Amino acid sequence: MRQQLLSDGALIASPDEEMKLRVRIDELEAQMQILRADYKAIARENDHLVQAMANLKRVLAPLHGALGQVFGELKGVPDDCEQFEFTAPDMSLQRKKVWEAWKEKLGGLPARFIEALLVHGPMTRTQLRIAVGCATGSVGDTIYKLNRAGLINKNGDKVSLKEMQ
Repeated sequence: MRQQLLSDGALIASPDEEMKLRVRIDELEAQMQILRADYKAIARENDHLVQAMANLKRVLAPLHGALGQVFGELKGVPDDCEQFEFTAPDMSLQRKKVWEAWKEKLGGLPARFIEALLVHGPMTRTQLRIAVGCATGSVGDTIYKLNRAGLINKNGDKVSLKEMQ
């Protein structure tokens, strides 16, 4: 019986062993064909994704530039902006103290309504709701509380703070 030598120096002892090795080689070649096909599909998908990303970058470039300018303007502004007072520049120190006292006394939504009206001036109910981020039903209740405290004027569809001395 003649033994064959494999490239790594191993010997094939029998025809059955040779047949098993040939079957195994065929299986491995079939798996390689499947993997090559998978690789080609993944490469095509990758090319598609690269193209989609390029298109997305092209479309979003103007927005990215604009936001970069906006956030560039915000550099140096601390994340905690509560330290800034967003009140009307003409507000006297005395008037400011009076409104701060009312905000502290009333708290919650009434305080937030007072702040919004100090910053923006007269507002409609819808504008107030959006400015303070509350539910529609809360607007009427809060305006009632502020009116009962004698703090607001109702001018048509707008609400404003009364002048405090």
